[in-house]
Amino acid sequence: MQKIFVDTNVLLNNRFSLKDYEKVYISIISIEELDNLKRDDKLGYQARETIRKIINADNVDIKLYDPIKTLFTEQVFTERKNDNLILNCAKNVYEKDNEVVFISDDYAMILKAQGLELPCEMFEFGEEKNNGYKGYLELNLLTEEVNDLFNELENNINRLNLLENQYLIIHEKGKRKIQEFRYSNGKLLQLKLPDSKFIKGMNSQQRCALDLLNNKNIPIRIIAGEYGSGKTFIATKMGLYHVFEKGTYGNILLLRNPLGSGEEIGFLPGEKETKIGDFFRCVNQYVDINLSKDKNINEYIKKDIPFYIKGMSYGSTYVYVEEAEDMDLKILKLIGSRIESDSCVVFCGDYKQSEPKYRHDNGLYQLINKLKGEPLVGIVVLDEDVRSEASKVFAKISG
Repeated sequence: MQKIFVDTNVLLNNRFSLKDYEKVYISIISIEELDNLKRDDKLGYQARETIRKIINADNVDIKLYDPIKTLFTEQVFTERKNDNLILNCAKNVYEKDNEVVFISDDYAMILKAQGLELPCEMFEFGEEKNNGYKGYLELNLLTEEVNDLFNELENNINRLNLLENQYLIIHEKGKRKIQEFRYSNGKLLQLKLPDSKFIKGMNSQQRCALDLLNNKNIPIRIIAGEYGSGKTFIATKMGLYHVFEKGTYGNILLLRNPLGSGEEIGFLPGEKETKIGDFFRCVNQYVDINLSKDKNINEYIKKDIPFYIKGMSYGSTYVYVEEAEDMDLKILKLIGSRIESDSCVVFCGDYKQSEPKYRHDNGLYQLINKLKGEPLVGIVVLDEDVRSEASKVFAKISG
């Protein structure tokens, strides 16, 4: 179990549990902040509950502020505000026990902790932690913090530990505009989006996904996401955009494992194309048959299942793998190894919705965590339901 020094904001998070750690160090400054929050509202209730849990815990060590060994005398911090006092306590504890990790859900505190060479982690819990890498980092920063971030990257300092092709979404405090970048070769690059007349992202995560799907230099693209997040829509539309608008690829290959939720309807007669056709209805709904007046669109869109692609090789093809959560890693490796140098492969799915057969051996989840940071791989996990308010109600149901 882990030894941690915890920030006040984490203590107030109702998903945080003291019991999950071997040792929890807390600054007396945080206790004071909790005490000041005791009032008749939801936050006040949470503060009182947190204090009660701290009192009853046997793995908590309250640390006093040390006026002798302070970072202020070393001119590290110039302002004696609570955040800096908490970091001062954390630094002193770490120097006595180098197994301690500073935990916060405030990115500014994490950046400061990294500047002090203090081991630190963003607070993650439950599904957030199990979901792993999302392909983007979202920050709320002051203008001077944004400037510092860019200056550091120019000097080859990557304090955020950004991986290759990871996206950075910046909400600059006091400004309405959101900035979105892709990290590549030590630099933050502006997004290159498709023509907005053809498709337009509804939020920052979708815009990052569109930038990834629009980038022919990243042939392996993973678009994961929750119910109603738009993953199938944007992956389908970008395939059509590449083939019929830009001519990037000559055709589209749709792949899906023939599994589904609900009751089966029994044996289906007919040829292979007829039997597997209905498994692609989720994609077909976004195919505009009037997209190309001088071409038969169906001639450029092929459909298959992984079982039949062994030994095949696909050139100038936008290989689109739908419901990739219903495949194990062996199947995904089979698919990915089929593409030639002028093709790409797009894995699309939601590992939370996998069928029972793949729930404990989920290839999509494993693929994300094995390939993150690879120069030829881009990943975006969409986490906002944009379908409807009613859809969000059902998406919250567990099980």
